[in-house]
Amino acid sequence: MNRFTKNKFLLRWPLGYLLFFTLACKNNTSLVTGTAPASQYQLRLDSIRPMIKSGDIILRNGTDEVSRTARSFNRVDTSFSHCGIILLENDTLFVYHALGGNYNPSQKLRRDPIDNFCLPPEADRFAIYRYELQPQQYDSLTSIVRRYYAAGLRFDLYFNFLTDDRMYCSEFVFKCLDRSLSGALGETIKAREWPFGISPDDLYLNDRCRLIKRIDY
Repeated sequence: MNRFTKNKFLLRWPLGYLLFFTLACKNNTSLVTGTAPASQYQLRLDSIRPMIKSGDIILRNGTDEVSRTARSFNRVDTSFSHCGIILLENDTLFVYHALGGNYNPSQKLRRDPIDNFCLPPEADRFAIYRYELQPQQYDSLTSIVRRYYAAGLRFDLYFNFLTDDRMYCSEFVFKCLDRSLSGALGETIKAREWPFGISPDDLYLNDRCRLIKRIDY
């Protein structure tokens, strides 16, 4: 396949995701989350805080129509529509995540407390997954994430996996992990035919990754 054909395919794939993923990756106040008091959701999150480590990845799901469509673009498991990386900073768990849509006008990489990221109405379920990192790899991951945040990394509306100046949510998580692991995750995409990219389920269905806890509200 020549370069022109590859570029055509590369653009065609992201544009199919553009409307749905951009909106699904934003907080949506119309989510249906049940009738339980907010304190019950908070208690469930608080119960798993001791399980969470800095460097874990987190995934969440929305229940609106756009999020349902976005989930369908996952390759195998359609449980989640958005993802980020957790870092523990001054006793607070923050989620770094690439966010598009009207909710994030600046389109810059966000750093939100975990409560804001995964409690209703932002999510009706979330899960914590972990790649086992050696101390040096964890330090590298932390440095990479913070460097992107300091640089104001913007959301990639075209979902172009081949560029690094802008990234979509699962691309950001994948590339940060892959680089901290010296490219060990790159085999995930090398065998794929064009066009390729990284979907949220690619992250946690990897053999290197294990589930810590999933919460369904």
